[in-house]
Amino acid sequence: MKVLVTGGAGYIGDSAVEYLLNRGDHVTVLDNLMYGHSYMRHHNNLTFVRGDITEQHLTNKLVYDNDAVLHLAAIVGDGACAANPERTIEVNQDATLGIANACFNYKKRMVFASTCSVYGANNNLIDEDSPTNPLSLYAGTKLKAEAYVRQVPEHYIFRLGTLFGLSTEHARLRCDLVANILTYKACLGEKLTVFGGDQYRPLLHVRDAGELMGLACSTVPFDATSRPPNAYGTYILSDRNCTILKLAETILSVCDLPRTQLEVTEIAFEDQRNYKVSDKRRGKFWLTRFPLIVGIREIQKIVEEGRIANVWDVQHHNARYTKEVLND
Repeated sequence: MKVLVTGGAGYIGDSAVEYLLNRGDHVTVLDNLMYGHSYMRHHNNLTFVRGDITEQHLTNKLVYDNDAVLHLAAIVGDGACAANPERTIEVNQDATLGIANACFNYKKRMVFASTCSVYGANNNLIDEDSPTNPLSLYAGTKLKAEAYVRQVPEHYIFRLGTLFGLSTEHARLRCDLVANILTYKACLGEKLTVFGGDQYRPLLHVRDAGELMGLACSTVPFDATSRPPNAYGTYILSDRNCTILKLAETILSVCDLPRTQLEVTEIAFEDQRNYKVSDKRRGKFWLTRFPLIVGIREIQKIVEEGRIANVWDVQHHNARYTKEVLND
């Protein structure tokens, strides 16, 4: 197969690209390298195109030339989107509409990365049919983009849980995700301050996200534990539900660090999202391979070996990079 991966040089993207290449597909990566990093993956079946998904003449041609589209390119996260609302709508909504129209016109499969943030704050167990309640521009643009993707006959929409862990050696590192940043701070001897801590997040390793969405691009049969869902539509991707407090406690336990590093405060945090998701479809169509403990140990190892020059460098933080560099 020939697969177009938008945002293929990113945190999720290169995990998907690696999976597709290992499967024998030809992959075209479309990426604007907005975070200033380079993309050094080399493979005979890999084509890299430096470009922006808002360039509709370019995306139309690339969609036409491929069998399936994995659409990952987006401005991701509440803070990054709030920093430039106009650009966010242009990228997350308008460009997705253009790609969806091309997939519809050229009869291509479209796989789209959405987010569990579309559910907002909800104390009930959530599944794919639960009401949505986006609380941010990011979640709102993703929800609107979902409607465009549903017009494509062969489509998969994956609402991703909160990601963690390391992607591939070619991918950009993200230090602004809750499990990653808490692990960094713990390993550096800093206090883990948890606001309340009862908020739930559905957690998912980044490599599981990349591999499972790559799997959905396939039209070839798979065995019972490694196959795309048997019906096109919307699916939640998550490995486990975890409160922020339990996450912090798990990090300290795995890293063999004292609980005295944990500080719980009742001061309300500005992020009011709270949701637990059902796992009724996980195991039926796919299995996750990388549990939370794997992601924690990955981060612990690179911190202890000094592999990150500066955890707080803006290139590792979506919102800060958008505010301090792109909007400068």
